[in-house]
Amino acid sequence: MNERPTAVVIAAGGLGTRVAGWSPFLPKEFRPVHGRPGLLHVLEEAARLGAERAVIVHHPYYAPLIDWTRQVFAPGAQARYRQLAHQPAGHHPLTERMQVEFIAQHGPYADITSALNGAEHLNTGDVCLAFADNVDPTHSALSTLMATASPDIPAVLAGPFTVRGARTHGVIICAGTGPERTMAGLVEKPDADHAARLAAEHGTDGLRLLQGRVRLTPELLDYLTTTGDQAAAEPKMSLALAAYARHHRVRVATNPETMIDLGTPDTVEMAHSE
Repeated sequence: MNERPTAVVIAAGGLGTRVAGWSPFLPKEFRPVHGRPGLLHVLEEAARLGAERAVIVHHPYYAPLIDWTRQVFAPGAQARYRQLAHQPAGHHPLTERMQVEFIAQHGPYADITSALNGAEHLNTGDVCLAFADNVDPTHSALSTLMATASPDIPAVLAGPFTVRGARTHGVIICAGTGPERTMAGLVEKPDADHAARLAAEHGTDGLRLLQGRVRLTPELLDYLTTTGDQAAAEPKMSLALAAYARHHRVRVATNPETMIDLGTPDTVEMAHSE
């Protein structure tokens, strides 16, 4: 079994502009999926991985909500809620066995800065990164990522390619076959015609769709730090990974489960309420 990081950085530093109706009032990470906040699903995923610590890097605008959120995710919080609500005692969620911390994102950047802020706070160079607006209700995404990861090689999680899905995802061009796939290139959210051309050139089995989970190694973190320092505007994490992959191995772990994008306006609960 591969050595597993004991810490997870959860990037929640955006303002949710794609869901503008929600974003001024409530972080999109609190949108319900199967009756629970999406963020809780991501924490359960980290706990199932066996993480001992998770740090949630949030946008400073939402700081007034964090005191309440800390209470909700604190050990014994759910038991306390049931007591106040005069409800019968329930099971203790996995997250109660994991230390959960919140820090406000600092710096001029977005998702790369969230990753760097979290890794700095955890004081470790070997962590898993989960984007909080990508939710896996099966709580298996990080475990799937780590099943093919190696301690000294970064890895990304990706789903099967579809032309329709390519419109809202980075498309990874893979090298290799079977579970030993690596990133050879990336196209960021191609339109339908471009996606169809990619499929014709590489075959659908040679393409994957990014799913918002990354294993970060110390070398990759150093590279991301340099990228942020030198860029006039921070590149997306996906594009930075693609640039890193030109000279280093980045493994691609295939996840058959569908991830839910909390940034999709007004469709999350409706599409997954069955």
